[in-house]
Amino acid sequence: MLFLKLLFSIVITLFFIFTLNKSHTTGSPQKTIFNTDGSKTIVESTERFIPPMGKLLSPSHGFWQNAEGAIPSFNNIIKNKFLSSSVKVQYDNRLVPHIFGDNISDVIFAQGYVTASLRLWQMELQTHAAAGRLTEILGTTDKLKKILIEKDKLTRRIGIPLGARNAINEWSKRPEEFKVLDAYTAGVNAYINTLSYSELPLLYKLQDYYPEKWTNLKSALMMKSMGRTLTGRNHDFQLTALLKQLGLEKFNSLYGDYFEEQSPIILEPVKINNPVVINEEEPIGLYLGKLDFDSLSINYSPKGVGSNNWAVSGSKTASGNPILCNDPHLKLNLPSIWFEVQLYTPEFNSYGASLPGAPGVISGFNENIAWGVTNVGHDVRDWYAIQWKDKEKQFYWFDSTFMQSEIVVEQIKVRGSQTILDTILMTHIGPIAHSSNNQDFALRWTLHDPSEEPLTFLKLMKGKNYADYKDAIKHFACPAQNIVFAAKNGDIALWTQGKLPIRKKMQGKFVQQGNSSKELWQGYIPQEHIPHEYNPNKKFVASANQHSINPNNYPYEFYGYFEEYRGRYLNRRLAEMENITVKDMMDLQFDSYSQKAEDFMSLLKKYLKKGDLHKNELEIWHILKDWDYKFTGNQIEPTVFEIWFDSLRTLIYDEIFALSENDNFLKKENIKLPEQFNLLNLMKRDIENPIFDIVNTKKIERIDDIITLAFKKTCSKFKYDISNILPWKKYRSTVVQHLSKVPAFSFDSIDTDGHRSALNALDRRPGPSWKMVVELGNNINAYGIYPGGQSENPGSFYYSNMIDKWAKGEHYKLLFMKDSQKNSDQIICSQDFIH
Repeated sequence: MLFLKLLFSIVITLFFIFTLNKSHTTGSPQKTIFNTDGSKTIVESTERFIPPMGKLLSPSHGFWQNAEGAIPSFNNIIKNKFLSSSVKVQYDNRLVPHIFGDNISDVIFAQGYVTASLRLWQMELQTHAAAGRLTEILGTTDKLKKILIEKDKLTRRIGIPLGARNAINEWSKRPEEFKVLDAYTAGVNAYINTLSYSELPLLYKLQDYYPEKWTNLKSALMMKSMGRTLTGRNHDFQLTALLKQLGLEKFNSLYGDYFEEQSPIILEPVKINNPVVINEEEPIGLYLGKLDFDSLSINYSPKGVGSNNWAVSGSKTASGNPILCNDPHLKLNLPSIWFEVQLYTPEFNSYGASLPGAPGVISGFNENIAWGVTNVGHDVRDWYAIQWKDKEKQFYWFDSTFMQSEIVVEQIKVRGSQTILDTILMTHIGPIAHSSNNQDFALRWTLHDPSEEPLTFLKLMKGKNYADYKDAIKHFACPAQNIVFAAKNGDIALWTQGKLPIRKKMQGKFVQQGNSSKELWQGYIPQEHIPHEYNPNKKFVASANQHSINPNNYPYEFYGYFEEYRGRYLNRRLAEMENITVKDMMDLQFDSYSQKAEDFMSLLKKYLKKGDLHKNELEIWHILKDWDYKFTGNQIEPTVFEIWFDSLRTLIYDEIFALSENDNFLKKENIKLPEQFNLLNLMKRDIENPIFDIVNTKKIERIDDIITLAFKKTCSKFKYDISNILPWKKYRSTVVQHLSKVPAFSFDSIDTDGHRSALNALDRRPGPSWKMVVELGNNINAYGIYPGGQSENPGSFYYSNMIDKWAKGEHYKLLFMKDSQKNSDQIICSQDFIH
């Protein structure tokens, strides 16, 4: 009996050890029930993934080991044979690593190590996403598998991994210049090699997988992922369908490419000698076949993803020194998009925001120069309809002959299931990335081209003057960026840098026939012809994602998606300002004044039929009419204005929404409305346009009718009661969301000001992801902040320690050290790297 009890105890113990150390899926997958009447009932999935609770709850190995104090615990001494000399890393009181070494290779090795030690899960998740490998690590339930398989297929079909592989091949041609990539990879892997289960970042434990080795390809994928985000606002299919329905004349009247009020980046005329001349006589061949909405599987970057940057000459500042500012606007995530770092060698001393997974500093400064980036709106991806020889799709018609396609079979590994195969057809134009009604479309995208973007930032870190800046930026291809520059010697400059296609008129806006070289790009705008300015008469350079240049003053056709408000206000304010201080520039970054509100409130005041409003509507109007046009969090006026504006657009463009009745592709959620500047142009210069009439009413409405009706609809949403109007911060409800979308790790309803049309360009998700102000002089005076913290560990003080200060529009004084031995009361711990 004792033996049986002992045996039973052993079996039960082994059972619990086995059970609690394995992950499980509970619940049932989605299923379809066929009813007796022939109908179907969909029973939603109740699946839940449960991590191995035994390991997770273990005091010695589980999540308890991820708790951190105010001063995190680091390995004080790291030995690695890759190093040729010692490296010192000093961590300040915001956990920013200040890395000191004798050469760039050793310093970048340490950058890779310390970045991985604080952001490894983020780095791996984002590069798996860019590689189309999410199902491999996150496909824990049938429901997730279905969603992630489609995401992975799309990522591979549009060619993100293709672009990364092409970049790696290009980098291999210059091994000496790109050896820093090897150093970064070695540093990341040196950290990974130290990890036991207890030391794994928390999300690996929760999702029950282990990190794999880092490679240079992953760094390339990280850069291409950012390129996808910043060049993804592309609406060729929607605009093609609209052109078919509206006709060219009406389309052009509603969907113009430029507007009179715009204040472009380059304000002064640009002299271009011998521009490239192309044959405009032959019209482009548009694809006007049927499109199927159900097959549309193309993701778009949200509006609001952009940035501000500017530099002011010393002649406009109180100190006489130039000041450079940058605040990239991206989706606000945790872990944060950026990672602050200082890199020092005897050759250079650089500080700024790095991208976890890539070496160097993206937005930053050294002792001589500063630089920052904003996105260029030029469209750099086009779609072409491919004409196959037969159903086998081995050959396609191009330039009066048949060309052979290439078949690429992608293997998509599925966690806990069999590998899925996906066949991608390649043409010389690009991959077949989309299909609709048995028609295949090839994607031409600059992101696929071989490129050398890391060299730009590695050279900028060492730069001393304008000549070095020009040499560095020429390597940057995609995503095209407005790269701003300021130097200690007083120079300021800005280049719209990237590979910008040379196109015919209308080319790139619509889907084209892919059967002739005449339909393809005619090369790229030469480097010296790219819009740029150097020490302009206005004494400042600035960009906020607006048009690079007035197209009437530029010999090359360009098309894209450009911001219509921030650039106008920024140019206006910088022109007005004198005796500028660093504090003035920080305040300008947090400025919530809306040019959009100024534009449309003037029209609302002009055309609103106040005599048609009843008492409660007039009460709301009297509050709104005295608004200062600032999107301040506690105000209700911004909420009223935004709801009115959305109602106005819906009423005015009812004819466009009505097109869905005649075209299966143009569903309401898929329609691309004209840009807001097109609406402004109509309301200021074309008020007799029939677009103002509501189609489904007998009355012929005019602009004053529409504006008044939109205002009445807005008031009705509040039940005509001011007390029902949410303050702006509650209505917009900005979120800083964890990449896993776990609510407990995210921050909801951030209490702050701002709007996408203001310099403080804050929306529900996109917003200022990094703010930097640098005054150059004998001593660098630099400030910066981002919404998050240096650590990805939700149990760390440094996970979100900067959010509150960021929300208030404040900055930290950046600790720019000149000597690793210099004592600072801001240094809290250190590491030594030795051979």
